[in-house]
Amino acid sequence: MALWGDLLTVAAEAGRVSIGLVFLLAAVQKAQHWRLLPGVIANYRLLSGWMVAPAAVLLPPLELLLAIGLLSAQVQPWPELAAIALLLLFAGAMAINVARGRVHIDCGCGQAFLAQHLSRSLVARNLVLAALLLPSLVSPASVPMPALLSAVAAGLGFFLLYLLFNLLSALPRGRFA
Repeated sequence: MALWGDLLTVAAEAGRVSIGLVFLLAAVQKAQHWRLLPGVIANYRLLSGWMVAPAAVLLPPLELLLAIGLLSAQVQPWPELAAIALLLLFAGAMAINVARGRVHIDCGCGQAFLAQHLSRSLVARNLVLAALLLPSLVSPASVPMPALLSAVAAGLGFFLLYLLFNLLSALPRGRFA
């Protein structure tokens, strides 16, 4: 049973690191391109017009706050729960637009140099990102140093896979078929 506890601890910390880095990157990218963000949010056609500007103002600081909370040494459930909720909200917004056939719009996922059009795979990606945080909701608070180092390495690996997925999903469809 101790092995499962250690694996759960490493999985929890790896999820916190990887998703913390995802939110850090998203916050920085959205802050750098803050003039474009209201248009990206409006393209989803899910918010009333008056709600778009406040959402665009609040989203980058919220993502930064979540990144800090997830990457900090303090283990509290609020950053994980808020990050899961935000990832599920993003997945839902994408899924609604995919179901409407509005796949031509950019996801606004934070990397302005990548044109990522909405797709089922982006919805699935956000669900996987949310699932990576689930072990942190049940994991013990203390992490021994070897497990922490392993978790950080795994979290960095997951983050690199996230970046690779984003690059591959931004490739033009059918170009290599």
